[in-house]
Amino acid sequence: MRALRRGRKRRRKPPRGSAPAAESRRRAAAPASTVRARTGEARAAGLGLARLLAGAVGEIGRAIVAAGEAVGRLELKLARVVAIPLLGLLRGGRATIRLGERVITPTRAVGAVVLAAAIMLAASQFVDYRGVEIGVPQYEGVEAVAPPPQTDRDPAGAAHSYLLLPVAVLAIGALAFALRGRWQLGRAVSLLGLVAVAVSLLVDMPKGLDEGLAARSFEGARATLIEGFWVQLSAAAVLVVAGALLSRYVRLQGQPAGRRSRRTRRSSRRAAPAAGARA
Repeated sequence: MRALRRGRKRRRKPPRGSAPAAESRRRAAAPASTVRARTGEARAAGLGLARLLAGAVGEIGRAIVAAGEAVGRLELKLARVVAIPLLGLLRGGRATIRLGERVITPTRAVGAVVLAAAIMLAASQFVDYRGVEIGVPQYEGVEAVAPPPQTDRDPAGAAHSYLLLPVAVLAIGALAFALRGRWQLGRAVSLLGLVAVAVSLLVDMPKGLDEGLAARSFEGARATLIEGFWVQLSAAAVLVVAGALLSRYVRLQGQPAGRRSRRTRRSSRRAAPAAGARA
């Protein structure tokens, strides 16, 4: 009996080396199954993320389309509201431009410049044209903040006994007759402007730069020309130029259209050989 029991026990024992082999096979098979499981999980996660991103992109696209449609509807409404007054403004602007083209001619524009220059020339006669600064050396470096005080300020007309007042009046009268077709009076306006320039430079400037008694009474006196002189001189220069233009425009305006076109053709023919010679 004992012998039989021992034999059964021996039979039940597994052979040597069989348990380690099975264990190694299990261990070798375990990593492969784990890798497959993880790969499947990663694929599932990637597919889920892709679906989520696709849904988000779709929602964003739909939101952009809806916003664009809303903006388009708003623009259409604003266009309907603004279209009527805008069209009215455009029509009014075109009508104003057409009226200006008919009314504002070169002759009238130059005439307005002459009139303004003559008025400025007359007004400058009552504006101070000179002044004598006192204690100039003491104000060096701070003239921009605290300029030296001035004395002996005189109006521009006092230097030449208000001679340029009648000059301005004559310029306005010559302008009135020149606009009626007497183009020669435009040259008279230029001549009156030259008279005003000569008086400004030959009479007013030397008198304005003379310190006079102030140089004896005050230390560091310096005579300077101020606003009235420069306004007078500028108005006179404008009269010279504008008078010549006025004469030219009135003369061209008074000529017949055929004569004007002939002159234009002659000038173009003269300009063509000159351009060919230059080339």
